[in-house]
Amino acid sequence: MACIGDTIRETARQYPDRVAIYTGDRSITYLEFYQSCKLFQRKLASDFSRMKGKKIGFLLPNQPEWLELFIAVSASGGVAVPFDPKWSTTQLRDVLEDAQPDLFIYDRAFSSQLEGIAYENSVLLEEWQACFQDYEQEEVNDDDPFYIGYTSGTTGGPKGFIRNHASWADCFSLGRDVFSLNEKDQILCPGPLVHSHFLYAAVQCLHIGATLHLPSRFNAEEAWKWLRTEEISVMYIVPTMFEALNRVNGNTASPCLKALISSGAKWEEASQYKAGEVFPQAAVYEFYGASELSFVSYRALHEGSHYEGTIGKPFPRVEIQVVTEEGNQAKPGEIGELYVRSPWVFEGYLNRPEDTKKVFNGDWATVGDLAVVNEKGYVFLKGRKQNMIISGGLNIYPEEVEEAIRKHPSIKEVAVIGVEDSYWGEKAAAFITTRKGKIFAVEEIREYLSRLLPKYKCPKEWVELDGFPYTSSGKIARRELRIPVRRN
Repeated sequence: MACIGDTIRETARQYPDRVAIYTGDRSITYLEFYQSCKLFQRKLASDFSRMKGKKIGFLLPNQPEWLELFIAVSASGGVAVPFDPKWSTTQLRDVLEDAQPDLFIYDRAFSSQLEGIAYENSVLLEEWQACFQDYEQEEVNDDDPFYIGYTSGTTGGPKGFIRNHASWADCFSLGRDVFSLNEKDQILCPGPLVHSHFLYAAVQCLHIGATLHLPSRFNAEEAWKWLRTEEISVMYIVPTMFEALNRVNGNTASPCLKALISSGAKWEEASQYKAGEVFPQAAVYEFYGASELSFVSYRALHEGSHYEGTIGKPFPRVEIQVVTEEGNQAKPGEIGELYVRSPWVFEGYLNRPEDTKKVFNGDWATVGDLAVVNEKGYVFLKGRKQNMIISGGLNIYPEEVEEAIRKHPSIKEVAVIGVEDSYWGEKAAAFITTRKGKIFAVEEIREYLSRLLPKYKCPKEWVELDGFPYTSSGKIARRELRIPVRRN
């Protein structure tokens, strides 16, 4: 049985002076980190006679206390419910109402965001006094829930997904092997802990006994400073982070980086190869997964696949199948819905039994991604079922159109969505930003696309933006995109 927090005590005993977390301002050893986690457990024990199943929500900055509380709640048999500092007051209120935490702990820095929200079981972190009473550790099982995260909501409101201990703890060792991690690594996680990609990376780092480098927020210039002055061997990113790093790169290589690991959104092929040039000594990995599914597939750029656009092959102990609209297993090259069977899928959505039913089909689970598998077993994502546009009775996959538009040398970023249309029922609309020094010439781009796509797939509406809105996970927030109102 493996549970969250299990190995940290042993690391603290064997290597008490090893640095667990470095923030740039302070270093915390494994012994100090373990003792802080135990202190938080005592605090929880003073509030609850039994912690098993208690939901503890918290809204805290990206700092060691975030992880100390997360580990303490999980190790006590409770369920950690992190809140995203980027949420609006309305979203915070909605998630509090949905999650109904037994205790909600927040930092004073976010007091203004909570104005007007009267939640009875809430307390400031600094006022949550320590209680040094003895307490009896409850038995924690690997099938107990330990974490409720909320999806970033690219097309709708955030949904709470429930995770049990085994769905993370049991795949730490496989993740370590796939990405060649070890206890000597110095691992930089520059993204928000509320995003499950960076949270998983941070918790796995602590479980293998490595050192976690934890900035308070992502800043490209600061990240380069860490890479050049600290002995960073592994860095986790999302694709937009690499683009930001590349823009401010002074062509000074990071001397120790051996692995760059990306997930959270599709990483464009050209950008991946650019990463290999910027970090020539590092293995560049991309893995595909979902908050509900954990790891699904991975690709190591240095190993090569010779298949442009692939997201690689299935992760160890993960099975995949592609199912057509008719319910048949797709043939190689045939598009269908991607289903996953693995030991690491989630328990279901909080308070959403109907949505949970849509994910599961027996032992198989799907988040609605559409995919193709070739004869060699490589997986290619084609889009998400819920994003599909039906225009004049024909199916359009936005991701396919985006991929074609992105090849034009003037285009920096693009998102294609469906908008209502009185004639077509729905039409494709493209939102774009241009590269520095380039001009958006819609007729030129339309002519370019006509050589790559059938006419019905080409967007009928174009909107140039100064910049895109993003979710906390670095994805374009599609639901915030709007066609501007045209005035006569």
